Amino acid sequence: MRQISVAAVVLLLGCGSSAVSGPGTEDGGAGFGASSSDAATGGTAGVGGVGGSSGAGGAGGVGGAGGGDASLPLPGPSLGSFKLTYYWVTTEAEHTGTKSTKLYDPACKVLATVSAGFASALKLEGTGRLADGRLLNYDGPCACPLTPCYFEADAQHPWGYGVQNRALAPFRSIAVDKSVIAIGTPIYVAELDGVAMPGDASYGAFVHDGCVTADDVGGGINGAHIDFFAALKAHYQSLDAALGLSSVTLYGGGARCP
Repeated sequence: MRQISVAAVVLLLGCGSSAVSGPGTEDGGAGFGASSSDAATGGTAGVGGVGGSSGAGGAGGVGGAGGGDASLPLPGPSLGSFKLTYYWVTTEAEHTGTKSTKLYDPACKVLATVSAGFASALKLEGTGRLADGRLLNYDGPCACPLTPCYFEADAQHPWGYGVQNRALAPFRSIAVDKSVIAIGTPIYVAELDGVAMPGDASYGAFVHDGCVTADDVGGGINGAHIDFFAALKAHYQSLDAALGLSSVTLYGGGARCP
């Protein structure tokens, strides 16, 4: 779950004060401030017309992203161009250094002692996996020796929590500004249609149909901006390198994404 920012930070996903949040609240969301990763500039995948033939992949692009088969149901009305960033579950294995930083739950019980680098990444991304396999999720600011505090995700939320207790789904969940797109809204992203997703078959390794859902919010996600949940940092890196997109075209889900 990307947390509401406490001041501006990085891409995917910032820092000023934020309301206490937890599972099922709308104060937790994508990133602790800004989005974790502003998409890098690169080749743009070819985008076919909605309901028409898919475009050829551009330089550095992945396949032909776009409308696809004209026999498919049409999406809803155009919502316009939106900035694209990504977020993911950070992992303790990605961060070296002395394990000297304690992470707390809201009752100030120590959940784990980790490196400062992992603690910082967890604060930004909102969700992180410990070396022992436990998944920690942002719970909100707290009066413990270190804030924010976290809680352990349950089996129904293997990739963490969006808002309203929604389970994040790799390559299907997006974080939005809920004043622009209501939570729970199905969305069609034209540039994702026809693109092969990374990962393994348990959650990825499929050809995307462009359909995503507004499951999350984030302190750095404002206005015409979506944060695409890429599951893992390596998946963000491969998608960003292949697509090179800094913005995407959104449509209501319509009959294409009911």
